[in-house]
Amino acid sequence: MLRLLIIAVFAIFFTACSQLDIKIDYDTEYEFSKEIKYTVVHSSRVGDDTLTNDRIKKALQNTLDLKGYTMVEQKDADVLFVFHADVKDKTDIQTDYQMVGFGGYGFARGFGGGMVATTSAYNYTEGTLVVDALNPDTQKILWRGIATDELSKKDATPEEKSAYINVVVSKLINNFPREAK
Repeated sequence: MLRLLIIAVFAIFFTACSQLDIKIDYDTEYEFSKEIKYTVVHSSRVGDDTLTNDRIKKALQNTLDLKGYTMVEQKDADVLFVFHADVKDKTDIQTDYQMVGFGGYGFARGFGGGMVATTSAYNYTEGTLVVDALNPDTQKILWRGIATDELSKKDATPEEKSAYINVVVSKLINNFPREAK
C-alpha cells in the first residue's frame, strides 16, 4: 500500500512539474466506433533501453485495457499499436536586452545610458514518445499521438520511471478518438 502511495505522489509531482506537450493526428475516414481488438507490437534494436520499452508497452496495455479495449494475438487484431521513444540533449539560448545607466530628459538627453545584451544557455534533455495505431492489413497509420516533455536530470528510481511513463501514456491514449463500448 505504501508503495502505491509513493508512486501516486511521484506521478502527481511529475504531472504538476511537467510541460508535457501532446500532439494528435488521425485518419478521419476510419470508423473508430467499432469494437477495437488490439495488440502492442514493438521490436527492440540492439542498444535500445529495453527496460523503458517494457515499461511503455505495459503502460499502453494497461491504459488500453482500462479504456475497455480487448487485447488479442496480432493475427486477430483490428489495430496494431507501435511506439518509438527518443531522448535528445537540447540547448535553449535566450538573449535579454536591458537599458543601463541613465538616458535623462531635457538637457541631459543623449548623455549616458545604453543597451546591454545578456545571453544565457539552458541545457536540458527532451524525451519524445510516438505511438501509432496501424491498420494491420495496410500498415497505414490510423492514429498518431506524440508526447514531448523535458526530462528531469535527477536519477529516478524504477518505480518513479514507471509512474511517469504511466502518466504520459495515459494522457496520450486519452486522446484516442473514442472510448470502448
